[in-house]
Amino acid sequence: MAATAGQLARSTGIEIFSIAMAASTSITTGQCVGLDSSGDAVLAGTSGVVAQGLYVAIETQDNSSGSAGDLNIRLAGGNTYVYATASEAIVVGNTVKSTASSKCGPLTSTFGNETLLGRYIGHENEPDAQTDAVTDDVIIVRLGL
Repeated sequence: MAATAGQLARSTGIEIFSIAMAASTSITTGQCVGLDSSGDAVLAGTSGVVAQGLYVAIETQDNSSGSAGDLNIRLAGGNTYVYATASEAIVVGNTVKSTASSKCGPLTSTFGNETLLGRYIGHENEPDAQTDAVTDDVIIVRLGL
């Protein structure tokens, strides 16, 4: 079975959080998630800072017609290894950020206003010779910096 975005890539050191969702928000498994100023889960997109928390959704929740806090969503965070989707080419070992599509892309500036997510580790089943990612690859990301 091939890995899909939002699945956990390792079985140890897992940190899962259940966080209230923002109003009018829909989040899909595998998307990059940040917290808004109230601490509610929103798509990370290209805004946000490390202090607000950066996660990958491990389930899909639709609170598009709800108020803030009506639903909670489970998110992988901390130093967890999780599968996510590449928005473009990424070199193995590079720091990744959340992109406008809430996928993973390469860091393009030195800790500017980008939403840093973690580090690109490789693809599934690449223990010895990791390869670079291309657009829409499912990749392993170690969350945190």
